[in-house]
Formats: sequence, structure tokens, C-alpha cells
Amino acid sequence: MSAPGFSCLVSSRGASATRRPDGQSPFFLALRAFAALLIVWHHFAQYPPLALWASPWLGEWLSFLEHHARGTQVFFVIGGYAAALTMAHRNWQGAAFGYYLVERYCRLGLPYLLTLLLVLPVLVLARGWLPDEVLGGTVTLAQWVAHLFFLQDILGYDALSAGLWFVCINLQFSLLYALALTLRDTAGGFIRCLGTLATWGLALASLFHFNLDPSWDVWVIFFFPYFFLGILLHHALRGSRADRLAFAVYLLLLVLAVSYAWRWRLVIAMVVALALLLAERSGLARSWPRAPWLLRLGEWSFSLFLLHFPVLLLVSTLWTMAGWTSPLAASAGLLLAFAASVAAAAGFYRWVEQPAAELARRIRRGEAWLRPEPVSERG
Repeated sequence: MSAPGFSCLVSSRGASATRRPDGQSPFFLALRAFAALLIVWHHFAQYPPLALWASPWLGEWLSFLEHHARGTQVFFVIGGYAAALTMAHRNWQGAAFGYYLVERYCRLGLPYLLTLLLVLPVLVLARGWLPDEVLGGTVTLAQWVAHLFFLQDILGYDALSAGLWFVCINLQFSLLYALALTLRDTAGGFIRCLGTLATWGLALASLFHFNLDPSWDVWVIFFFPYFFLGILLHHALRGSRADRLAFAVYLLLLVLAVSYAWRWRLVIAMVVALALLLAERSGLARSWPRAPWLLRLGEWSFSLFLLHFPVLLLVSTLWTMAGWTSPLAASAGLLLAFAASVAAAAGFYRWVEQPAAELARRIRRGEAWLRPEPVSERG
């Protein structure tokens, strides 16, 4: 086994037989559901006019949600964990990286692109009724093209919907991880050793520099500590002493980084990673929680993340048109927007996200057919 570091980013292809291949144990799904709910209500509390009109009734609650209900770091940690679980075992020689580009674009890009199409008519309807601070400027062709290639934040365009940056960062991480895995399977030992140093160097640079500078938040290097923590967690759960040591060392680095400059998001990331570690080690992750609605919400979390903002815009526009500005009406509007977002997410998951994921799986099976080399069992 190679040394911890680059190996913990791209290491051995085995995985614990106790986990599902997609990583979605009940506890994992519950974490996704919890993070999605935090993000949805953070945006509901952040964007006027419904939150403003409801403030006489819900002001303290909405203020708390606006300032503290942040869940993206949870998604990033479990995203790194799931990526390692589903990718590290694969053979990344030959055309694997090219196949993965297409596969990942299908899995993330197709739901993302349909969201862009759905939000456009909502933006047209809302123009003149909702404040420009919510809608942004009039959509331009260049802005639209930038969105198609996940470049809107890098190029400085307004996002067409809240949260799309998250998909862009996820794609950046996926490509970085796939490149690292390709290096693992194609490079010599000396290059892999350099990769070990580079991986930990990137983590240190992010913790003590890039993660402290918000101007870098359009690049994955700003969020790299969360993803790396999830990857290290996956390999620590494999049972290797070196991997467990690497995970412990990285936790110590996180504590030092928080001591150097307080970041509550790093603290939450550590709590989430340790909770998932304990749940997996104890077996609790495979049996708890059992609430079907919570597990379903966890499955729908990506769709909910994509759709909740267009739904909020639509409900806010209809309420504005109707003049329903009382605290009671606005509070009802927020609840309706939430219920409609969940319903829309359920349909989107069934009719868009699942078919996109199945298409990605078919592409992966095509890759395996063209490259039938045996790989280690992942469980």
C-alpha cells in the first residue's frame, strides 16, 4: 500500500463490504436530508419579499436561519466520502477519464441544465415584481453560455438560480479527483510519491490560506478541506492503520486551522465526519434512522437543492401580484413554497435525476465492456 496522503486521495481500490456501493446508508441519507433542509430554509429566510413580510411573526426564527443555517459543508464532506467509495476501486487506465467526463456530465449536468431551462420563464414572470437583488440583471446570451459550461462564477456572471455554484464546485472536485486517480493508475512510484506531497500540500495551503480568502470561493481549492476530509474518512473506515493515522493527522490539522483562524464551517465538517465515522463503525449507519420520509428526502436532496429557489421565486411573484403581504399570508407562502419544493423535487428525482443517473451507469458499463480488466472487490 502506498503512503498516506496522495494514497488517501486516490488510494487502494478496496472498500468495506458493509457499505452499499453508492454510499447511501440510512444515516448517510439522513445527513443529506438535514443539509438540504438547512440550505432551503437559509435561502427562504435570506431572499425577500416573503421573509420580510413574515418577519413580524417569524422574525427571530428567520434571522437565525439566514445567519446560521448553512449545510453546504455537510454536502462537501459526504460528497468526498461518496466519491472515494464509488471511484477509488475503479481502474483509471486507458480511456477511463474520458468516459468519466461524459458520465459525470450526465449525472450532474443534465439535471442542472434542465433547472436552467425551468428557471428562465420564472425569471421573466418575476421581472418587475420582485427586487433586482433577488433576480439579478436581465439574462444575456453570454451569461447563458457561461452557465452551460459551469463557468458563470469564474467569469463573473450572475447566477440564474441560488446554489448553482455548488454544482460547479462539485464538478471541479470530481474532475480533480478523477485526474488524481488516473495518475495513481498510470504513473510510476516516484510520481505517486510526489502526488502524496502535493495532496497534503494542497490541503495545507487551503486550510491556512485559500480557505481564508473569499475571493477563491469560485474554485474547488477554497472548499478542498471538506472534500479531502470525506475522502480520508472513507479510507479510514477501510481498516488500514496507515489510513486511520492519516485521518487522525488531518483532524489535528483541522483543529490547528480553526485555532489559527476560527471557521465554524470547519468545526461542523469535523462533527459530521466523526458522526459518520462512529455510525459506520458501530453499524448504526445501516439501520438508523428508519423514517421513510426522511430517507426519501435524502434521496431527493439534490433535486430539492436545484428546484427550491425557482419555486420560491414563483410563489413570491404570485403573492406579490395578489397583494398578500400580511405576516399570516407571507408565512403561509413560505410553507407553501417549501411543500411545493419538496413535491417538485420528488417528481424531478423520478423523471430527471434517476434517468440521468441511469444514463451515467450505462456509460460506466460501456467503459467496463471496453476495458474488462479485473478490479478489486468493493463490496
